[in-house]
Amino acid sequence: MTQTTGTAAPATYTEVTAFKPISLALGLLVGLGTYFLLPESLAIEARIVAAIAMLMATWWMTEAIPIPATSLLPLVLFPFFDIASVGASASPYAHSIVFLVLGGVLLGLATQRWNLHRRFALMTVLTVGTRPAQIVFGLMFASWFITMWVSNTATAVIMVPIGGSIIALVKSLGNGEDTPKFSAAVLLGIAYAITIGSMATLIGQPPMALMRAYMENTHGLSIGFGHWMLMGVPFSFTMLMLAWVVLNKLVFRAEVDDIRGGRELIESELKAMGRLSPEERRVLMVFAGAVFFWVCVPLIARIPAVQAALPWLSNINDTSIAILAAILMFVIPASKGQGALLEWSATRDVPWGVLILFGGGLTLSAQFTATGLSAWIGESVSGLAGLPPILVLAITAIVIILLTELTSNTATAAAFFPIMGAIAVGLGIEPFLMTIVVTFAVSCAFMLPVATPSNAVAFATGDLPIQNMIRAGIWLNLIGLLVIIVALYTIVPLVFDVAF
Repeated sequence: MTQTTGTAAPATYTEVTAFKPISLALGLLVGLGTYFLLPESLAIEARIVAAIAMLMATWWMTEAIPIPATSLLPLVLFPFFDIASVGASASPYAHSIVFLVLGGVLLGLATQRWNLHRRFALMTVLTVGTRPAQIVFGLMFASWFITMWVSNTATAVIMVPIGGSIIALVKSLGNGEDTPKFSAAVLLGIAYAITIGSMATLIGQPPMALMRAYMENTHGLSIGFGHWMLMGVPFSFTMLMLAWVVLNKLVFRAEVDDIRGGRELIESELKAMGRLSPEERRVLMVFAGAVFFWVCVPLIARIPAVQAALPWLSNINDTSIAILAAILMFVIPASKGQGALLEWSATRDVPWGVLILFGGGLTLSAQFTATGLSAWIGESVSGLAGLPPILVLAITAIVIILLTELTSNTATAAAFFPIMGAIAVGLGIEPFLMTIVVTFAVSCAFMLPVATPSNAVAFATGDLPIQNMIRAGIWLNLIGLLVIIVALYTIVPLVFDVAF
């Protein structure tokens, strides 16, 4: 919907959502079925919450109505059935993680306004080299880094045209049968790197932030921005390198040694951008400051001497840093006549629906615990406690990886966190390990164009047959499963001091 100000014109809708009566009915039937199938010994409040959860999960995954609209149901249904007051139901919609993501998005919008991310991408490709495999790696690395801070869709929109210009150059050189291979490697490399890079930070994509809020609210585990990066960056970089090997050495290996004119093309793009502008420098300074405070201040604040001299330093949190950095973007001026580094009109590109989804998912999770539903689920599966934990986690990862190829990863995470967390408790598995599996698994969607925005943007170029995406995607899904399992035994216990 395009919003207008004043009374100049009414709001107009640019996207029409199809009416889905089957999906609507299915959600209602699943919800009612859940209520009546649960034992009467379970508290009626818990049965109602379970029914609402299944209704929401079905509507989320089928998109019977827009996902954010489904996320608003707790505000109506919980007070109506006397599960929780309106105030208690609404509180999670203003959780601190919502504002952390909002601040991160606004920072990303500032970099987009002044094309700072495009300059970084071009400089990265130029630095890495112009051999086919080097170009693919340069594009992948740039995409991987940018999407840690900028939305997946925005990163794809800026990176895919850069890749497309290089593909056009290769086509003009007439490299024959190698061109489709190179095109697939470039486009899939960008798409996959965007998905992979967004796992590295808590603001990279919504499931990461939702995971943090769920663990804090339900299990009392607070995960700092820098703390997550200690695990997220090595995990995602490992995935990045394996994806590069799959694309360039296994599936789409090109025989062309060098691309004539590749360096000149990138240099001309950079030349057209001119020197680093004052606005880019100012955005970069604010951005670097935010990252420094996110990563370094929590570590510095733990030093005993610093704690004694600067006790207030421990009060600085990730959300406050993100919001302060975002506010500075609205305060610091740009060149004369261009306002500030960021204008409020840019907030039309904020994914407000995703922020609402956070609230819906967190409200649902809270009532799982408050009504005793989580405890009941845990007790119900306790008989399976003899199963090897790694088997349970691997099966969970496989199911979610396959499911998220067709459904929203954020909606899937919101639906599965409370359920799988309760199952983990019942089976004697550390809940954080189960939550990590769900978080990474919902992000391993590589096979289909509908799986992620970056896949869709790459596929829309017309240079990427769906068969190529499926071929490479199968490899990446399998690799993702293996890397998740290895991470559970290595970096996760090392960083978070949890184990089987």
